[in-house]
Amino acid sequence: MKKTLNKIISIIGWLVLLFAFSSIGFATDNPALGVPLYLIFFLVVFAGVYLYVSKSKHTQENVVNKKTVIPRVFGIIILVISLFTPWFVFSKINLTSGTYIIITLITAAMIFMAFIAVRLINKAGSKIALKIVGYLILVLIAAIPAIAALNYLLQFFNRPYDALGTAYWCIVAITVLAWWGFSLIGKKS
Repeated sequence: MKKTLNKIISIIGWLVLLFAFSSIGFATDNPALGVPLYLIFFLVVFAGVYLYVSKSKHTQENVVNKKTVIPRVFGIIILVISLFTPWFVFSKINLTSGTYIIITLITAAMIFMAFIAVRLINKAGSKIALKIVGYLILVLIAAIPAIAALNYLLQFFNRPYDALGTAYWCIVAITVLAWWGFSLIGKKS
């Protein structure tokens, strides 16, 4: 029973992730076409990853070095994609290239801060103060998109709702990609 429940939860989680990534299509000029195309694209990507993982589980004779290098390479690629996610999300509003560079640096700092926060939370053990510091860092990171949207991005959008929604959609995409990248890089053979 518990195994079946875990499988159902896993499938629901993958579907939510798939639909979240397909929402990139809302940032296109034609969301009615963009969302289904991104849904198909990420469905193919997820299916490919699933097939690769299931195939590598069945062939245990693989060289240990190969098993650790390939996920790390994919992890690095996904981290780079997470760094440049703001370029794609905000491409519709035509920011200057200097602004994109600043956003990329802020994104890198936020990913690094999140990495440190998660490490503090996970490695704190019984030290409650370190866990609180980790959670406070995550709360600070969560506030950055709202501050940026209200102080800078608002001039590019018709409504504050659009600016906040775009900023938070961007941060969710960055978070998922960065988490995925770090998990692949840190994967043990």
